[in-house]
Amino acid sequence: PAPVMEKIIEKMEATGMILPLVTRTSYKGGLAIPTSSVKPTATWVAEGAGSDKQKKTTAGSVTFNYYKLRCAVSVSLEVDTVTLAIFETTLINNVVEAMTKALEQAIISGTGGNAYQPLGILAETPATGQKIEITKAGKVTYDKLVAAEAALPLAYENGAVWFMTKYTFMNCFVGMVDAEGQPIARVTYGIAGRPERTLLGRPVILNDYMSNYSAAPEADTVFAFLFNPKDYVLNSNLQMTIKKYEDNDTDDQITKAIMLVDGKVVDKNSLVTMVKKSN
Repeated sequence: PAPVMEKIIEKMEATGMILPLVTRTSYKGGLAIPTSSVKPTATWVAEGAGSDKQKKTTAGSVTFNYYKLRCAVSVSLEVDTVTLAIFETTLINNVVEAMTKALEQAIISGTGGNAYQPLGILAETPATGQKIEITKAGKVTYDKLVAAEAALPLAYENGAVWFMTKYTFMNCFVGMVDAEGQPIARVTYGIAGRPERTLLGRPVILNDYMSNYSAAPEADTVFAFLFNPKDYVLNSNLQMTIKKYEDNDTDDQITKAIMLVDGKVVDKNSLVTMVKKSN
């Protein structure tokens, strides 16, 4: 037989950009995070006078459920016996990558319990005034970008980053200039030599889990958004576990990954969306 190099060529996919950024928890059983919109206020009073007693109450809680994420790959006994040793390593990597991709997709655009998956960031309705719309005939302009930054509350300034696809970044923002002709988007190289992208000084996280910007979308489309990923909690009741077993009926060798996980936005006040209108 002809010599075979121990390397398997596969089409690459971009994964692992989102998962390290969100808040990860590992609580057994359901997890509930109380929420409250009431804060006390201080008042100036005269000498010897008191102030009103203000009650601190909770307005409910964000509850996490148990959704099973599973990936199983079957390999026939014949292939498992005669294949390259590197095939097994590649198989494990494929399974882990598939699980990571499913988790990150759910974090961005998951539809929640009805689909037995976490509720994504884009499923949240932004706070009043934090949805920047661009008409069907309009374009992404410097003014719209400034409006999005202006809509981000000052209290949520720290930690908020941009999320969008590479296509959107390159087609909408690279080359955009302000009134003085200064570029808005910048691509620099960090210590590790990797590109670091920014918009008005704010980091940009590129991903393949969103829709690209379209001049005439068929439906209203969020093509970019600001958000602090620490405000998204991903709770794993069962951490990713990989098992190998044999199907006794077919003798196939099964590699299976499984985990129990749920995720939700616990504070949506850092979310600012840019939406392209369809009409």
